[in-house]
Amino acid sequence: MHYVIGGVELSREEIVHKYLHLVKYVAGRISVNLPPNVELNDLVNDGVLGLLDAIEKYDDDRGVKFETYAITRINGAILDSLRSLDWVPRAVRQRGRELERAHQELEASLGRAPTDDELAERMGIDLKELARIVQRVRGSSVLSLEEVLPTEKGHEIPLADTLRDDTGDIVSEIEQREVREELSAAVDDLSSQERRVIRLYYFEGKTLKEIKGVLGVSESRVSQIHAQAVIHLRKRLQELRQELGYRPEDPNAKRKYARKQASS
Repeated sequence: MHYVIGGVELSREEIVHKYLHLVKYVAGRISVNLPPNVELNDLVNDGVLGLLDAIEKYDDDRGVKFETYAITRINGAILDSLRSLDWVPRAVRQRGRELERAHQELEASLGRAPTDDELAERMGIDLKELARIVQRVRGSSVLSLEEVLPTEKGHEIPLADTLRDDTGDIVSEIEQREVREELSAAVDDLSSQERRVIRLYYFEGKTLKEIKGVLGVSESRVSQIHAQAVIHLRKRLQELRQELGYRPEDPNAKRKYARKQASS
């Protein structure tokens, strides 16, 4: 069975191979906040299930980038698996229940939210220990990004749509990385003279006149080699932008990159 992604018909295996890096990237980011006993490979396996789910449910005609859609599914699959495994140590769960019970009892008796001092006194611990418990309990809370929340207008929206990511846009980071990798590969495809001119001019800061002495050719020849190399790199960058659906002429687009519609 084949699926249409970005206007291109691909098999499921081809799509998984092409977008497996998304799974590894998301799993890596989630694993940073997990205890060492949680294996990264397990997260990747769960993320692949999310990727497969995204492949089955993705509709290319809607114009939404597959990467954007898949990342939400991958996140949800990994987090749902973590919730079902209950990877949090039993002691943390127990202290969390004690903290919640003390908070509820004090709130009921005081008629307001208790202070940290009041909570610590109720639990018979100092403020430092209270802070440690609170931090560990917060780290044990895992939610599914696909969980829906009610709104004031009576609609339901996914939890993922309500979150703000101050660490940056995953899709943008991946696209930028792809651009760098493609340009690096394009430089490798240049002739040896063109690669040398690019390295000397852009990375070592030499002038065309200085490069002339290094290569033992005229300055006009160096200029010609440089121009040829730049033309090749610009052509590859343009091809890459077309693959990503780059739309610099559309000022109303929220993103410069938007996957092109499938041709009818």
